[in-house]
Amino acid sequence: MKEILSDALFSKFADFFYSKTGIKLKDYKKYLIVNRLSKFIGSDKKYLTFKDFYDALVSTDDPDFINSFVNAITTNFSFFFRERVHFDFLRYFFSKFDFKNNYARIWSAACSTGEETYSAAISVLQTVDNLANYDFKILGTDISTRVLSGAERGSYNVEKLDSNVDKRLLKTYFDKVNNNYIVKDFVKEFIDFRYLNLMKSYPFTREFDIVFLRNVLIYFDPGEKEYIINRIYPYVKKGGYLILGLSETLLGIKHNFKTLKYSIYKKE
Repeated sequence: MKEILSDALFSKFADFFYSKTGIKLKDYKKYLIVNRLSKFIGSDKKYLTFKDFYDALVSTDDPDFINSFVNAITTNFSFFFRERVHFDFLRYFFSKFDFKNNYARIWSAACSTGEETYSAAISVLQTVDNLANYDFKILGTDISTRVLSGAERGSYNVEKLDSNVDKRLLKTYFDKVNNNYIVKDFVKEFIDFRYLNLMKSYPFTREFDIVFLRNVLIYFDPGEKEYIINRIYPYVKKGGYLILGLSETLLGIKHNFKTLKYSIYKKE
């Protein structure tokens, strides 16, 4: 018989998840908890019931165990050049950029398995000749250590890329190994991937020209969205940009960015 998760215990899991991520799981996400944690629960598993797992979770001081829970619950979906208008904008921005007198930084927040981050790097490489001669870096961050590990590998199934990435780009920026495309080292050298919780401290020493914060605010309540946006603001260069997902907006949120179009916001 499949283990049943009570509403009360779901609420406890949701509260614990919120305490670690700042993300609130709505009631209709109960099915997500059941499905994602089933791999830990059962007569042949370490934890017989959801309560056994929860009790172990709240009593542990093992960060790896807590991360295994967070990794199981976080939903990660991405593909290369998703919402292409943003990468068109990125290429336009860097076609005008003065590298001789300035450094350039991009932050791919909630980078998931790395597709957005590598898409940004490829877009800039397409635009700027001899990019390796300039002070340019991209930071990809996420709350899931599992997806960060995959992002660092930069290995993607052939079928996933063949369907939406131009063959010329595949030849230039990827190596094909068996049934995978692997991002070439000269692309990876511009990128660092790190763990970061958007609700906690930001250990940045430099400002960013572009911040991708796409398709992640939907997981936060309005007050938390406002908190995150205003935490990010000081780390954006004057004249820099914040980019949200095309279906996202800062409507109703107090902020100091100027609204442009295509979910792009400018710091003036």
